Parts: sequence; structure tokens; C-alpha cells
Amino acid sequence: MKRLAILTLIITTVAAAWSRDRIIDTSAPDKTLTFGLRAGLNSSGISDNYLSKLPELIQGNFYWRMGGQAGAVVDLNIRRYFAIETGLLWEFRKYEGSLMAANADEDYMGSMFLRARAHYLNIPAMASFRLNLGEQTKWHLDAGVYYAYGIAGKRETDQYYAFSDIDGQLIFDHDKTSTKYFKADQKDFLAIKHADFGLRLGTGMTFFNRYFIGVYYQHGLRNVVKNPSGAPKITVRNRNWNVSLGYNF
Repeated sequence: MKRLAILTLIITTVAAAWSRDRIIDTSAPDKTLTFGLRAGLNSSGISDNYLSKLPELIQGNFYWRMGGQAGAVVDLNIRRYFAIETGLLWEFRKYEGSLMAANADEDYMGSMFLRARAHYLNIPAMASFRLNLGEQTKWHLDAGVYYAYGIAGKRETDQYYAFSDIDGQLIFDHDKTSTKYFKADQKDFLAIKHADFGLRLGTGMTFFNRYFIGVYYQHGLRNVVKNPSGAPKITVRNRNWNVSLGYNF
């Protein structure tokens, strides 16, 4: 019933808008360029193939965490219903992970807890379709790509080991490290490249030609992990959801 009520509301809104004005306005825009500011929250994570590539790894989980973003956008308005949108956004991405490895031949077991924090500069490029839902309300349907470059970050790990020495005695050890996220050596676990590239999809609403709210998803296409030669081919790709509020000038 809830889904039916939502669908009915959408159909009623679209039908009412159609009766008042054209949903797709193909006339020339008032301005060729529109500038705006954006700020909001995001939730970031990664996809990986560690479990399939590292036989000693018996458990590997990565958890999405909240971050934020802010920046400016510019619209190249082709027609009233269509624009090309780009801009420059600062993104603060966060995620965490827990992994466990064991090797029966070497009588070894270990676990790792990881916290990753990274700052990116993001340049989106999207085709944006704007549909009229009222005299001063537009619905945005956006699709395109993004290029992001990591400028700073930190990776913290807590590692716990349990193994037997040559006399068969069980030894426990603990190691805590903190390194720059993009400066990790190629042989280190989860050493990440600066550059990221992928798809960017989203939707939003503009009210009174000024105020904007939108939701976007970024799906990384580039393998961002640094793979040392001769090692298993590890694949890591970024994922990100964000919600933004904005103001257009």
C-alpha cells in the first residue's frame, strides 16, 4: 500500500505539472552559464577481491563510513531542459576494515583492523536533464563521469599476531602503524594510487531557480590499488554515495 501511495503521488504530481506547463521546455535558456555552491555528507567504501586472491585470508570485511564534501559547480545551459554540469568538489572519504588470516603450515594466525581517511579533489562532468514539475520547481536527472585526485589522507592499522616459535611456544604480538594514505609503499597492504575515475549518477530538485537538493552515487571504474610485480592481482575500486544542498547564483 505504501508503494502504491508513493506511485500515485508521483503520477498526480507529474500530471498536475503537465496540465500547467510543459514538462520538457525546449526553449533557449535565460543564461548560458549558471554558477552554484554545493555542500553535504557522503558515505564511502570500497569493493575488493582480496578473499579470492589471497588464500591465507579467511575473513575480510570493509565498512562504509560517513564523510563530507563541498565545492562549486557550473552549468553550461544548452536548452532550458538540458545542461552540461561540471565543477570542483572537495571530498572527505572514510572507510574501515577488519581482516583475519591464518596459515596452518607456518602455524600462524593474525588479524588487522584498519581505518582509512582520504581527501580528494573531484571534477564531475555530467549531462543534466531538467524537467518542469511546477513554475519554480525542476527535477534533475544527471549522468556522467568523475575524475578525482587524492591530495592527502591517513591509514591506521592495528595488527595482532599469534604464532609458534622454534620451540613450539605460542607467541602473541601487536603492531600499530599510521601512514599517509597515498604514500604507502607498493608492497604494503592496501597501498592506494592518487587518481580515481568512474561513473557519477544522480537526481535532484531545484526550487525557485536557486535552492538545490540532490543525491548522487559514484561507482569507481579504475583499480586504485598499487599491485607489486609478481604478486596476486588485487582489485580495489571506490564507491560513494552523497547528499548535497546547494545555492545557484
